[in-house]
Amino acid sequence: MVKWLGVAGLMFSTLTASPLVLSDPVRINGGEFEPPVLLDKERLSIEIHSFMLDATPVTNQLFLNFVNSHPKWQRDNIAALFHDGNYLKHWPKKDAYPNGEADHPVTYVSWFAAREYCAAQGGRLPSLNEWEYASVQYRQQQNISDDDYARNLFAWYSQPKSDKQAVDINATELSHMYDRVNEWVEDYQLLLTNGDDVDLLSGSCGDGARFLSSFTKANYATFFRYQSRSDYAPQSSTSTMGFRCAYDIHSENGDQL
Repeated sequence: MVKWLGVAGLMFSTLTASPLVLSDPVRINGGEFEPPVLLDKERLSIEIHSFMLDATPVTNQLFLNFVNSHPKWQRDNIAALFHDGNYLKHWPKKDAYPNGEADHPVTYVSWFAAREYCAAQGGRLPSLNEWEYASVQYRQQQNISDDDYARNLFAWYSQPKSDKQAVDINATELSHMYDRVNEWVEDYQLLLTNGDDVDLLSGSCGDGARFLSSFTKANYATFFRYQSRSDYAPQSSTSTMGFRCAYDIHSENGDQL
C-alpha cells in the first residue's frame, strides 16, 4: 500500500488519499530561500521548487502499518547495518507500539528506516534546505516571532519530549515543526565549506557559527538544529529523532514544478 503515488498532474487533478493516510501532506510553494548557514559566499539565496510535505511527523500507527507490510524493517528483522541496536526499542513488541501512543511521533528510527518508509509512500526525506524553507513558512503562518522561535527551540532541546500530536486529516498547514522531535533530512550531515573555511560540524557551536549568514537568535537556534543532527550516524535510533516525508510535484508532462 502506498500513501503517495506521486503528485504528477497536481495542478490539474484532485488528490486522493489511501486508507492508510492519517493526514495528507501539504503543499509548500517554491521560492527564494536565504539559508541561515552559508555554504557559498557568492550565493546568498537558493531557489526551492514547490513540493509536498507531511503535515506532521510520521506517527507510531503509520510506521506500524509500514513494518507490517515490509517485515524486513521490523525490529527483529532489520539488518544490523541499518541500526544501532536501539531501533524501535520503546515498542513492547515488534508489531505493537505502547498503548495510547498511536498518534505520537515514531522515534528510535534510523535514517535508513526513515528513507525506506518515505520511499514506500512514494516520497523521500526532504532535503535540509527544503525542511528549513518549510520551517520559515511555518513560522510565518503561525506568527512566531524570531525571539519566540529561538526560545521555544532551545526549551525543547533542554527537555525534549515526543508527546502526542494533533493529527488533522484535513490539515492545510504544517504543524509540530519544533515541539515534538528533531527530524531526519536527506542530507543531515553537512561538511561546511565556504571558500577556504571548512568545518565538519564536529567542533563547538561557536566554531561552526562563523558560517551563519547573520548572527541573530533565530539563525543561531537553527544552526543548533543543524549541528545536533550532524552528531548522529545514519544508524542512530534515539528518543528525539523522528521524520516526515516530502513528495515531488510534477506537471502532466513530468516536469518538476
